[in-house]
Amino acid sequence: MTETWIIYKAETMDDPEWEKRQLMPSGSLTDILWENWDYSGKLPAVGDRIREYLQDEDTGKVTHARDGDWVVTQMHQFNSINTEMRIVLCYCQFQAIDRQWEQLQRGKPVDEILSAEVVKVG
Repeated sequence: MTETWIIYKAETMDDPEWEKRQLMPSGSLTDILWENWDYSGKLPAVGDRIREYLQDEDTGKVTHARDGDWVVTQMHQFNSINTEMRIVLCYCQFQAIDRQWEQLQRGKPVDEILSAEVVKVG
């Protein structure tokens, strides 16, 4: 299974919302918008939008999602020659859209699924 580190970056440091992009704890400005690890093998494509997520303050669970204002304009892939790892660098452009939060539909918790699959042997 290929492990992929995906990094989304603004095309330039002075793109909109530049003042919100700070590294913690130093407070230095960065052009990194978002990053994540992926194990599905599905790569971002030019035209994709970065997804935004809303987290419930009480439970800490992600409850809603929507397409964001940043659109992938370039994608560069770097593969390791001796491991199953790769890095994907996506340059993004700010293209504001009107969007609404969509509630995420979650499946049953893993422990509930596993307990339902236990078969009694008689």
